[in-house]
Order: sequence, then structure tokens, then C-alpha cells
Amino acid sequence: MSVEELLRRLDEVREEIKSLKSESFELIEKLRELSNKKAGLRSKLSNARNELEKTREIKNRLRAERDSLITRRREVVSKLREARSRLTNVRESMNNFREGGPYSLSRIKEEIERLEWRIITESLPIELENKLVKEISRLEGELEKLVEGRRLKEEYRAIKAEHQSLRIILEDLNKKISELTDKITALRERELRLKEARDEAKKDLEELVKASEGIRTRLDQLTNEIASKIGELRNLQEEYRRRKAAQRRSEEEAVLDRKRQEVEKKIKDFKRLTLEDLKIYYGELDAEGSESARG
Repeated sequence: MSVEELLRRLDEVREEIKSLKSESFELIEKLRELSNKKAGLRSKLSNARNELEKTREIKNRLRAERDSLITRRREVVSKLREARSRLTNVRESMNNFREGGPYSLSRIKEEIERLEWRIITESLPIELENKLVKEISRLEGELEKLVEGRRLKEEYRAIKAEHQSLRIILEDLNKKISELTDKITALRERELRLKEARDEAKKDLEELVKASEGIRTRLDQLTNEIASKIGELRNLQEEYRRRKAAQRRSEEEAVLDRKRQEVEKKIKDFKRLTLEDLKIYYGELDAEGSESARG
């Protein structure tokens, strides 16, 4: 390789190093941008996970509350069925008893006492006394029916009031369960959106990590290529210096040979030699007129 070719190769290698370093700087800047994006995505991913966890906790708490209300509603429904059954039974029992007027109960009692007093105080024929005893027995039966009828009526009213209270409780439970179901449904939808955001951020982060790894791999390659090119540049520079030194020595030798020939010509022509001529003749001067290092 000639010196000119060596110089051209030196310029080429310098440009190659410059290009490789430029690419390296661009990739480092891109890697820095990716790092910032990854930090943003990690923050987004962390927020999505935190929000998802909070949403699940709230949803589970509301579900537990709703389950408790559903259990309570089943109990109320069971009590309602029982109350309806009791109402039906009491109503059927009430149909077997005739309801008298507002004074029937007291009048029957008075009549029983009057008849009993006659039996005690009067001397009655046996047939009449038997008749009065039967009438007392009949009136006591009527009295029992009236008392039982009134008791059943009060029981019916109490059961009906209990039934109405249970219906109000059931309506309130249905309303609360419906409201909780709406909230749980909204939380499920939010949970799905957060999962999508989390998965999207995770996917984007994985892509950025993969891209960063590719850039780092390329940076490693560039580092090796730059080191190789710098090594080649140093070798070329060393070769260039060696060539230039050799060329300079050759030129100096040529100058010395010319001067030596001039001195030899002076000697042949018996011309007077200067001290410099003698030094050149005996090799004690270099081409620039300085004393050589010969001892």
C-alpha cells in the first residue's frame, strides 16, 4: 500500500469511526428516551395495579354485604311464608265462629249467672232444672266460641301486622340488594377497564424492554467496532509514521549522497575542503547539516 493509499485509508477509517460514534450517540439518546418511557409505563402499571386491588377490595366487601342481605332476605321470605300460612289457618278457624254484637259476651254471661242463680235459689221441678242446666251448657259453649273468635281476631290482626312489617323489610332489603348489585356491576366494569389498562401497559413495557435490549446489543457491537477501528487507525498511523520516517531518511540519504559526491569532486579537482565538507565526507553530518550520532 502506497503512502497515498495509506492516507486515503486513514481518512476512511476516521469517517467510519465518526459514523459509528454518531450512531452510538443516537442510540444512547434513544435509550435514554426509552428509559423515560419505561419509567412512565412502570408508574402507570403500578397505578393500575393499585387501583385494581382497591377496586377488588371494595367489590368483595360489597359482595359480602350483599350476600349478608340476601341471607337476611331469605329469612324474611321464609317468615313471610310462615306468616301467610298462619293467616290462612287463623282465617279458616275464624270462619268456624260466629261473631256476636258488641254486648253479646256480657249478655251471655249475665244470662248464665241468672240461670245459675235460679237453680241455686229456687225450688224448680226436675224437668225445668234439667232444661236450665242444658241451656247453661249451651250458653257456655256460645261464650267459648265468642271468646275464641275474639282471640282469633286479635291473633289475625297481630299476624297481619307482622306480615305487613315483613313486607316492608323485604322491600327495603330488595332495594338495598339492587343498589349493591348496581355498584358491584359498575365495579366489575371498572375492574375490566383497569385490567385492560394494566395489560396494555405491561405489553408496552415489555416491548420497550425488548427494544432497549436490542439497542444495548447494538451499542455493544458498536463499542467493539469502534475499538476495532481505533486499533486499525493506530496501526495505520504507525505505518504512516514509519513510511514517512523511511521516506525522510531516504531523502536525507539522497541529499548526503549528492553532497558527498560534490565533496569527492572537490577532492578530485584538488579544491580546498571546508570543515563541513570533511564532516560530510566522513559521515559526521546529516542532510540538515547537524552532526550525526556516529561515534
